[in-house]
Amino acid sequence: MSAALLAYANGLTGAFTYDDKAIVRDNPRIHAPALASEIFTTQYFGGPAGTGTAYRPVLLLGFAIQWWIHGGQAIAFHVGNVLLHVAATLLVAKLFLTLGVSPPAAIGAVALFAVHPIHAEAVTSVVGRGESQAAVLALGFVLLCMRAIDSPARRWRWFVLALALASYLLGCLTKESAAAAPGVLFLCLAWREPGTLRSRLSAALRRGLPAYLGCAVVLVAIFGIRERVLGGALKSPGTGIFEVENPLAPLPALERLRNASAISFRLLGRMAFPLRLSSDESAWSIPLLAPRDPLRWAAPILLAGLAAAAIVRLGRRSPAALGFLFLCVAALPTANLAFPTGTILAERIAYLPSAGFCLIASSWILGSAKSASAIPRGRLFAFALLALALGARTVIRNPVWESDEALFTNMVRVSPGSAKAHYDFAYMSGERGDSRAGLDHYTRATRIYPAYWDAWAGRGRMERARGDPAAAEAAYAESVRLAPFAENGWFGLGTAREDRGDRARAEEAYRQGLRRHPMSAPLSYRFALLLSAEKRPTAEHAWRMALAIEPASLPARMAYARWLVAAGRLEDARSQLREVLRRSPRYGPALRMRRLPDLAGSP
Repeated sequence: MSAALLAYANGLTGAFTYDDKAIVRDNPRIHAPALASEIFTTQYFGGPAGTGTAYRPVLLLGFAIQWWIHGGQAIAFHVGNVLLHVAATLLVAKLFLTLGVSPPAAIGAVALFAVHPIHAEAVTSVVGRGESQAAVLALGFVLLCMRAIDSPARRWRWFVLALALASYLLGCLTKESAAAAPGVLFLCLAWREPGTLRSRLSAALRRGLPAYLGCAVVLVAIFGIRERVLGGALKSPGTGIFEVENPLAPLPALERLRNASAISFRLLGRMAFPLRLSSDESAWSIPLLAPRDPLRWAAPILLAGLAAAAIVRLGRRSPAALGFLFLCVAALPTANLAFPTGTILAERIAYLPSAGFCLIASSWILGSAKSASAIPRGRLFAFALLALALGARTVIRNPVWESDEALFTNMVRVSPGSAKAHYDFAYMSGERGDSRAGLDHYTRATRIYPAYWDAWAGRGRMERARGDPAAAEAAYAESVRLAPFAENGWFGLGTAREDRGDRARAEEAYRQGLRRHPMSAPLSYRFALLLSAEKRPTAEHAWRMALAIEPASLPARMAYARWLVAAGRLEDARSQLREVLRRSPRYGPALRMRRLPDLAGSP
């Protein structure tokens, strides 16, 4: 516990970074109890029904409860993350000791788990909490199930099993990685049963059957909820996995399996030698295996061989075999082996699986001694050196999550071949007003991944900020060519054409965008502005459409009020001003406009 607190203490002062902003800092669903119901009726990132790939209401509810207590203090959320990591560490210790792993090997594994730097993203990033919270609930499920199975009192047994299934439900609604918990339970039961390997596996299946059936019911219920919220059991039918995030997603199943097997060894290597750590590995930081690359065959064969050898050694109660199989089972939902996931590789997904690796390392270094006094000093010294090295690497890694600037700078330095890393750095640069750096990194992103339509739109935005509307138009045109379904490309193309004085073609861009996105507030607003500037009679209808799409848009209402003044409809303009001030009594543009002579006295 102390080791975990010390290793992650210097990460407590970090600000909200990256997805922390959308999920916590700027998420109205978690800021007021009155909106809490939306947590359960919308996807993880919010938005209309039938969209998205993730449904994590229990994670969002945890953030919401904290926000209601202490508001948006980032340090309080970081403290919550570290406490969850401590809880997960204690549960890992409880599990290994309950299974009968020798105390030195079990405690050694927990010590390594407490300080391992591969957990930095899960612990130091606020939204990384999903992994530690899901791990706590998954481990709780396994421990409760084992207690229920061992209980001689039948009524008590079913009560504890119900608690276990509730923990499993909450875990799966926290993060999808918790779905592996029944597999971990089967492994643990097989490990501790006496007899031959065959009898162990049979007993593990038989004794855990009520829990497995209960988990199946829970998963069916969760799939039904996801179907209702997302429009699909796994994800929305209209939402794909962007190739730039996971280049494995569009591959045929066999080819994905080969690449995913090789990437599994890459992640295992980072657990063993966590020198190069990166929060992003999207296209093309990790190149796909070439047709003649021997790893295409060697990686899956080696992975299957190691798993088979571990299963055989499980019958001999080998802690290393238990650790390897624990790693494999816990990683299965996120490994891209059975199905594609939202990322090709991320260190946060190694959170619970790394407990298995830590058991392997501990048992190899400390040996099979039953007590600390029986361990040779040389082995104790080697273990202490490893634990200190891992803890020091964690302390060095934590400040990467101090701010967006620190995070994105690290991303482009460690993963220069990642299009998304350059995109994120470019976006941050644009927000800070550094259009030169923004253009440079958007350009790098499109060179790495030429089909990156959002990066092309970013290039257009930076070219426009630098005063080159022709280059901006060309970049936006490429964006809409690649992704005619994306509204930001059409919006940018229209504004770039307006900058060049080509209002006719700007209107064409807005109209095409609105045909594809009839409910787009930005497009409808810009289209109404253009028609107003041209004094077109259809501007009235365009303004009404814009306000129907986004009634809370104060800039749109103000622009409409100005159009009404220009049209001589002063009473209608006063009505719009009253509505603006009702929604925001101190809104400066409305207060200034109210003082105009024609509108003086407007309440």
